[in-house]
Amino acid sequence: MIDKLKCDVPSMKLMDYIGVVESLYLSDPTLIDEPYHITDREPTEEELEEIRNCPFGFTMCMGIFKERYNNDIITNRFTYNDYIKNKEIQELVNYLELDVDKFWLLILFIFDYCTSRFYQGITMKLTPLEQLTHLLELISLSGNETTFNIKFGKLKLEIDNADTINFMAEAIAKHLNESDIQTLRSLNGKEQEDESIIIKESPFIAYFANMFLRFFSTQSYIRDKRKAGANHSKKEMELVSLLVYFTRLSKNESWFCPEEKYLKAYLKQYKGYKYPNNISNVYPEFYY
Repeated sequence: MIDKLKCDVPSMKLMDYIGVVESLYLSDPTLIDEPYHITDREPTEEELEEIRNCPFGFTMCMGIFKERYNNDIITNRFTYNDYIKNKEIQELVNYLELDVDKFWLLILFIFDYCTSRFYQGITMKLTPLEQLTHLLELISLSGNETTFNIKFGKLKLEIDNADTINFMAEAIAKHLNESDIQTLRSLNGKEQEDESIIIKESPFIAYFANMFLRFFSTQSYIRDKRKAGANHSKKEMELVSLLVYFTRLSKNESWFCPEEKYLKAYLKQYKGYKYPNNISNVYPEFYY
C-alpha cells in the first residue's frame, strides 16, 4: 500500500504537474499543423505558450489517477516516505524549485502511465492516418539516405531518388494539412493487433526519462538554470537518472551515482526508436 500525502484525496492543485504533462501529450493530431510526432522532441514555443495560457481544470488523467491513487492501485515498489527521505532526490528537487508533493504525484503518474502503456497496454494496428504520419516521420529522421521498397502483390518497386522521396513527403504533408477535419477523422479508425507488444527495459527507461525532461522544459524557473544553448541542465539529468533507480526500473548503480553522459547516451541510443503502437489500458491515448 502506498503512503499517502497529508490527505487521502489529492487536490486539483496538487495535480498541476500532471495537467501540464497531459497538455503536452494529449493533443488531437488531426487538429494541429505538424504532420508527424516524435516522442522525444522538446515542446515548441507555441506549445509552451498554449500550456501557459491553458485554464487547467480537472482533466481526464487527473480523474483516473485520483481514483487509482485513492484505491491503492498504483505501484507499491516505492513510497512517499522513501521519496522524502532520499537526500539526493530532495536536494535536486529543491534546486530545481519543484513543489515536493506535486512532483511526487507526477512521479507516480508517469510511472503508472508508462507501465499501463508498455507493460499492460494494448497494441493497435496503425490507422491510414498514422501510417502516413509515420512515413513522414521516418523520412524526416533519415534525411537523404532513404530507400523505399514497395510491394504490390508479387510486383516490387524500389525508390532511391531523394528528390522523388521528398516530393512524396511534401505531397502527403500538404494533403494532410489541407484536408478538412472530418476527412482526417474518417481515416482514424482503430483495430487491435492479435497480440500486445511488451517492450524491453531500456526503451521503457528512455520514454520514462523523456516525459520528465519534456515537463522540465515547460517550467521557466528550470529553463532559466540551463546554460545558454543547452537542452537540459546537469541537475535535470541527474534527477531523472536518480528516478530511474528510485522507481526500480533498473538496478544498475550507474543510475544511482549518475553522470550526465550516462543518461545522454541512453537518450541518444533510443532517439527515433520505433515504439509499438500501444495504448494504455487505463489512461486516454497520448499522441506524442
